[in-house]
Amino acid sequence: MERHFHCPFCHGQLYINERIVFSVQNEQGQKGLILLTPDLGDYRAMKHPTIKITEGEHLDFFCPICHKNLIVEKSDKKFTRVMMLESGEEFEVLFSQIAGDRSTYVIGDHSFRAFGEDADEFTNFWGEVPKY
Repeated sequence: MERHFHCPFCHGQLYINERIVFSVQNEQGQKGLILLTPDLGDYRAMKHPTIKITEGEHLDFFCPICHKNLIVEKSDKKFTRVMMLESGEEFEVLFSQIAGDRSTYVIGDHSFRAFGEDADEFTNFWGEVPKY
């Protein structure tokens, strides 16, 4: 099953060579590129060793093409929002902007999926878990 990830603003492709590419800024103002795996629920990332990311800190994710901040807030929680095309259907993908928080949500027109060991903590940010 092939997936494509793109920016919700410029629709530029973020997926290259088996990785999703973002620019990122940590709380100290350091900027750089970060590469994430497209496997939802797998939180391995690649970055330059000089960019320090501390567990629990907030990270801002930006589109490396149009440079828009990909932040979205749901019930006082901050997430990074990208779009995913899979099997001809488009989904909204939200993942936590807190380093070490393993929670990812995939939202379609008639579906909702949660991934990661911390996902249960936030699955209720719409009031209750969607029933599809």
